[in-house]
Amino acid sequence: MSNKIKQEMNKIEIPKELSERSKMGVSQATKEIKKDRKRFNVKGIGIAAALLVSVGAFTLLNNVDLDSSTGNQDALVVNKDGSVEIPVIQLPEGNIADMDMIGLIVYNGKIYTQTRTEIDAEASKVIIGEKLGTTKGTIDEWSEQEAYDEEFASTVGIADVYSVKGYNKDFRIMTYEEQDGKINAEFYENFNGVTIDNGKDVFGKLNIEGNISSAQYRTFSDWDNDIENYQPIANMETLNTFVVELNKAKPIPRDQNSDPISNSRTDEEFRELSIKLNDGSTVRLTLLKEGNIYYGFMGVYFKMDEDVFSKMWSQIH
Repeated sequence: MSNKIKQEMNKIEIPKELSERSKMGVSQATKEIKKDRKRFNVKGIGIAAALLVSVGAFTLLNNVDLDSSTGNQDALVVNKDGSVEIPVIQLPEGNIADMDMIGLIVYNGKIYTQTRTEIDAEASKVIIGEKLGTTKGTIDEWSEQEAYDEEFASTVGIADVYSVKGYNKDFRIMTYEEQDGKINAEFYENFNGVTIDNGKDVFGKLNIEGNISSAQYRTFSDWDNDIENYQPIANMETLNTFVVELNKAKPIPRDQNSDPISNSRTDEEFRELSIKLNDGSTVRLTLLKEGNIYYGFMGVYFKMDEDVFSKMWSQIH
């Protein structure tokens, strides 16, 4: 396992949207990271690993080789049939102090990172599965490569790890703790070292279809400023059709020079769609006006049938 984990940890996807954010200033970009970090602290340990933000600038690893002279970064592979191979994630070699990062857990030879799906505290009591182990909290900004060798090595402190009822543990696990009457439960997902043929390989694993409780959306400026100004989705029939079509959506690699989200950070072009499921989880998707859909910190986005997407967009515009 030691060599495997070392190989898996030498690269890590940095979303292009965050790389582009560096053009607007490091302070603004750091604010984006910290928005997600609010939800990902366990027992006082700050989040580390997966997204790496250097003091001077962003570095996009895995998705695009920004410095081909290094020969160090694998790109996503687009196959003849249109499927996209997402390589196993790796961390850069050497000391990574002075970087800001998000959560990561090593389990069963796989790397699980924080996700854009949340779970209600009370609902987590119902879907918590078998205990898998306890994280060691052994990885931080100053860790050597050896720190990534151990099962349950993590960047999230000390936390009990469980499977999640209704979800394959090869895809999703969760941390769970009760302290002073409060519940802290967080999902971690494995979307690396896999091949994405279509949207079903991602959205199908989230169990959205046929399980929607409610949905709402907000504009870019509200999302960008952490303003919870959500508007409800009124037409559930349109939403359900959209969700079915998600499974057919085409994956497209996020290229440094052609990632649509880099030019769509406006209230006219950008919506965050939050879909609450019957099990208490909430899936957050980013929708762009031209029919592009993003989930989490993946190296791909998805393109949907224009007619179906336009009907959905009309509900959130």
